Amino acid sequence: MINRLNQNTLYPWAGKPSIYEYIVSALDDQGRFNDAGLPDDDEYWAGHSVRWVAGGMDGTFSHHAGGQADAAKVQALVQLLVKQSRNPGSKTRRATYLKLMQEDVLSIIDPLLESLRQHPGVVISNLYQEAEWFARSGAHRNVVKLGIALLGQFETEKHRELVVTLGKHDEFTLYSAVAIRGSLDNANETLFELAKAVDGWGKIQLVERLEPQTQEIRDWLLRHGCRNSVMNEYLACYCARNGGLAAALSQASVDLELYDGAGVILSALLSGGPAEDIDDYEDAASAVSDFLRHSQTMCVTAAQLSVVTDIYDFLNEDGQRWEQRYDRGWSDDRREACKRLCENVIRDEGWPGKIWEGIRSQDSAVRQHAIHTAKRLRLDIWEELFGQLQAHPLDSHLYYELVHTDEPERMDRLVRYAEAHLPLEEIASGPKDEIGYGEQYGPHQCLQSLLQALDVFEGLGTKLIAAGLRSPATMNRNMALKCLEAWPLSVWGEEAATALQELTVFEPNEQVRERIAKLLQEKELTAWLIKS
Repeated sequence: MINRLNQNTLYPWAGKPSIYEYIVSALDDQGRFNDAGLPDDDEYWAGHSVRWVAGGMDGTFSHHAGGQADAAKVQALVQLLVKQSRNPGSKTRRATYLKLMQEDVLSIIDPLLESLRQHPGVVISNLYQEAEWFARSGAHRNVVKLGIALLGQFETEKHRELVVTLGKHDEFTLYSAVAIRGSLDNANETLFELAKAVDGWGKIQLVERLEPQTQEIRDWLLRHGCRNSVMNEYLACYCARNGGLAAALSQASVDLELYDGAGVILSALLSGGPAEDIDDYEDAASAVSDFLRHSQTMCVTAAQLSVVTDIYDFLNEDGQRWEQRYDRGWSDDRREACKRLCENVIRDEGWPGKIWEGIRSQDSAVRQHAIHTAKRLRLDIWEELFGQLQAHPLDSHLYYELVHTDEPERMDRLVRYAEAHLPLEEIASGPKDEIGYGEQYGPHQCLQSLLQALDVFEGLGTKLIAAGLRSPATMNRNMALKCLEAWPLSVWGEEAATALQELTVFEPNEQVRERIAKLLQEKELTAWLIKS
């Protein structure tokens, strides 16, 4: 027992499965990895208020954050790697390994590799062997990431299977993509095959680096390249441009896969968001026009109709944005023609029946598309969704839809149902500084949807507000405070007032404390709370 304890303390990888072996064991018959977890999850996320999805942290920061790496950290790690390459063995490997477990690899990787390339003391052959060990045998994600990045500096096919296999997990796809482009033959074809095996942040990283060198790749980009489990908006413009969307839609007829894939791309472009949108796509006017031409005969499902209604909303926007669009292929005549094409599709008398069928579907994606189009067609689906809530009382998506009502009687019914069926005591476990997302926070997300809407319904849902003020999810507390800010003191109720008084003592978030202080000042409540 003592020897085993010492071994595990000295060598963090001892007795633990390597991440590479874990991924290999979890691949399905199609070579896809269907489990987002990693063996080091509990250790890596200990102390974090939220766990990012696989590849989410690196993906978000690589797209939306900048800044310079800490030079001291980079040089410290460079020195460890140089020493390891000159004297490979468990002792030097351990020192580097422990350092890597503490560092954010993405923030230091580029200057680290540059410094290593220029360092005269590196023993190249040994560094390659150590990099291969990190990638193949590492039991901690940051170690594996650096191993992949180092392998990418060596132009050899020896590590192809290792790098590609690790890239099938979204947490490592970014590193594998860079390594593939930097070190392997037929890199673009390899990226293409890997892109078909991932669905999250990994797919985003790959499609952004994929060159449309063949018709097969262009066809795939238009039909399957855009849809991903993070946000389609990230890839819409890439797929439209590199896949040749406008040219493909200009044909007299198109296949169903292309029509549906084009719908995914156009819907994402219309949504805007964190990437280029419809106004950045140079061929938007012709692509939209031809998509609507095909829609006259091909639009038959609620999902397909939702794209047409999105386009119709876009065409009916007013203001200066349309003045700018007239310099990008649009004209008054083309815009009006597109409106008429939309109206031809939307006016079909068969839509209400299809939409009601979709709303009652057991397929969540079909149901969401049907709800989306029902709202566009102004169908009253509230009672139907409220009935579904009674079968699924913790469905946060249903709460989100149901709170969008301006009828007090309906909101009163929803609040009373929530008070009776949400686990409010479990939610009100005490304030913490938690983001409040993830499966364990499902009830908190239901409550959040309710609290976001209650500020305009004075005095309704005071029990929910009290639970929100005692929730560990910071957003719940902010939304509860939003209600109290909007309501007169006379309708707060004793339970909410008591919860607020507790929060003045126990609130852990500085910004929320400032918000509470401002609320107390505006309501002239500081002395009242102290007295009570």
